[in-house]
Amino acid sequence: MDSRRVLVVDQVNGRSRSAVAAVRALAAGGYSPLVAVSGRPSAAARSRFCAGVVAVPLSTTPGYREAVEQELLARQLTVLVAGDAALIALRQPGVELIDKATLPARVAAAGLVMPATRSFAGAEQLRERAGDLDYPLVVKAAVKSSTDAVARRFDAPAALMALSDDLYGALVVQPFHTGRMRAVCGVVHDGELLAAAHQYYLRIWPPECGVASAAVTMAPDIELEARVLRLLAGHSGVFQVQLVGDYVIDVNPRVYGSLPLAVAAGTNLPAIACEASAGRRGTLVRARPGVRYRWLEGDLRRVLHDVHHRRLGWQAGVAALRPRPGTAHSVENLRDPGPGLERLRDIIRRRL
Repeated sequence: MDSRRVLVVDQVNGRSRSAVAAVRALAAGGYSPLVAVSGRPSAAARSRFCAGVVAVPLSTTPGYREAVEQELLARQLTVLVAGDAALIALRQPGVELIDKATLPARVAAAGLVMPATRSFAGAEQLRERAGDLDYPLVVKAAVKSSTDAVARRFDAPAALMALSDDLYGALVVQPFHTGRMRAVCGVVHDGELLAAAHQYYLRIWPPECGVASAAVTMAPDIELEARVLRLLAGHSGVFQVQLVGDYVIDVNPRVYGSLPLAVAAGTNLPAIACEASAGRRGTLVRARPGVRYRWLEGDLRRVLHDVHHRRLGWQAGVAALRPRPGTAHSVENLRDPGPGLERLRDIIRRRL
């Protein structure tokens, strides 16, 4: 197998920010990334660093796994997963970590804590129990198999009545906690931590239950790191563990959206993971503290939202959006404009 050729797969046909970040990071690490697509335009495939496109069925179809495995064998490729649906379909290491219904037990066994979690078979059962719950709360898909199944905050039982039956499947409900959001990201291989990047979030989008739109790397929390390593037992590859305060709220045993921050801070996680899988394992690499990240689309929307709702004044909003030298960016990149332009076209298509 040619370990320098890597197939990047996700659940939205290469359109995710995670897939774009993976392609750029792999190329920067001396790899030749290819992108799996299913007939739709792909932001990752538009990257100047994409070495080729591999046509596969949708990740939700029965033949997806077989098709991807055949391509990996025929083209002599390794694989890097950038989406939960693909992780499940391909039965990759760490897949058990994305089920939020069973995750609390693993989190507790690792010496960490999760918000109190209640499981429901679906939206109908949740609506029937809406009056028995404490508010505000967060509703999440137990397994996020669709990018539309985002976490949502609800402040009263009446709001739950509009929850879609078709979008989520099995659900979990947790109390809505406030506190600083942070994440431990890195690479683990055979129980050993090979790379670590700690970050805290300046802003998220959407504003209540979103992902990082602006973030900064921070000094490592060694005790937390050791517990995260126990949590990840059985997984090999890239990971991200998200927290609000001391509560674990999500585990991504795969490439994730704010990956460019770790790469800019000196920890090219996809390249390190590929090196380890090929038997080339180095010493632990840590991200430099103080490096900034911005997802421009999300951060602009967040700042405008806060100004509109008078959480920020105009001057503070302008200051928040001020460009800072050395900031790592998400899809938008002047040296690689293709993914950003494709994402813009996708937004316009959906609006129309």
